[in-house]
Amino acid sequence: DVKEIKKRFPDRLLVGSLMAEADPEEWAKLARWADEAGFDMIELNFGCPHGMPERGMGAFVGQRADLTEEFTKAVVKEVSIPVMVKMTPNVTDIAYVAEAAVRGGADAISAINTVLGIIGIDIDKMEPLPSVGGLSTPGGISGPAVKPIGLRCIADIAKAVKVPLSAIGGISSWRDAVEYMLVGATTLQVCTAVMLKGYRIVKEMIAGLANYLYDKGFSSPAEIVGKALPKITTWHDIYKVGWIAPGPVVPKIDYDKCIRCGLCHVVCQDAGYQAMQWDPEERKPEVDEEKCDACSLCMQVCPVPGCITWTERTKPWQPKIKGEFKPH
Repeated sequence: DVKEIKKRFPDRLLVGSLMAEADPEEWAKLARWADEAGFDMIELNFGCPHGMPERGMGAFVGQRADLTEEFTKAVVKEVSIPVMVKMTPNVTDIAYVAEAAVRGGADAISAINTVLGIIGIDIDKMEPLPSVGGLSTPGGISGPAVKPIGLRCIADIAKAVKVPLSAIGGISSWRDAVEYMLVGATTLQVCTAVMLKGYRIVKEMIAGLANYLYDKGFSSPAEIVGKALPKITTWHDIYKVGWIAPGPVVPKIDYDKCIRCGLCHVVCQDAGYQAMQWDPEERKPEVDEEKCDACSLCMQVCPVPGCITWTERTKPWQPKIKGEFKPH
């Protein structure tokens, strides 16, 4: 009961999640009930992929900008509380649909809902997973695997609309929370991590965020919202900077942090320029600047934050290829 929950937690925001069939009157009716029930805000679920699209619900709406705008408008004119629209990532251009929601009157946008996929195949039974009587269907994938998709979607939406954004997708730590805020999120939603670790993880995230803000000299979370957005650009602009293969920098390894796992060496040997050498006696990686093309693969696979960073190049790049290197 909404009123009982509000009575027990008067200082908490209570958001009602709504989903109806593809009929503006049905959406409006649900919204009126939610408003009368006492919710502080409602979220229109235009993103659920689990069987809902087959019934004209969930992602069926969020994959069409026209319906997103129409149903948002139908709800907004019926209620006195803020309306947030939850987006599906299973579209070509999520920002385009978000713009439609804002045209319909949405006060905020939340993203992303789950990413449609098949989680695996049982190679013995030769059937998809999870199996229900030998059958399955694509479903929504969540958790850490979808965070890169979520970050990109929030960044795209933040550049397209000027309403508050609530980020969802693979938030498992305070670091994840900070990343989403840096690309434009003003609030955060967590599900998978709470399911796996319990609600205590929320307090850990709050403490971590507070420490981060203090260390960086910020007095409020709002001060970091969107700080990274201006640095997310196009390939064309990156080429203009002149950092394309090779850049004026090379990786620098902090041996006090290095755990000698060798992942940077392996990835550079088999997918890079063999610039990350391995000292078998000291069991540590070493950078050959003449071979390194600053691709950053070593940084991407390193499991220790801050272990590998950039430093100024002291030797020229000497690629083992014929002819002059020219970026496309």
